[in-house]
Amino acid sequence: VVDVSGSIDNDLLERFASEIEAISRRLEAGLVLVIGDERVQRVEAFEPGRSDLRGIAFRGGGGTDFTPLLEEAQRHRPDITVVLTDLQGPARFRPRCPVIWAVPEAYRDAVPPFGRLLALH
Repeated sequence: VVDVSGSIDNDLLERFASEIEAISRRLEAGLVLVIGDERVQRVEAFEPGRSDLRGIAFRGGGGTDFTPLLEEAQRHRPDITVVLTDLQGPARFRPRCPVIWAVPEAYRDAVPPFGRLLALH
């Protein structure tokens, strides 16, 4: 899940894209990417190890509500959900799988609504 709300700048979006590609390559796993702010903007599926994100427009800019993004992610029955975000918004849905909230170092003290927090260095 990629948060593209107004609080996420272009540099951070590029960082998120790099992290997604690294996760996909390392795990050699298929990937469903859910992009959104207060609503789902786009959903893309990738084969294992093939997450070239250069062609994807990461657009949003609205407020943040993780609820519809997490609900969409759950529909794809993932083994794990990784949310790339600054954690500035509500999450009123908890997926059945483990959730990792990957945040920039500046937000390492944020408290996730559930799951685990991972600060990106």
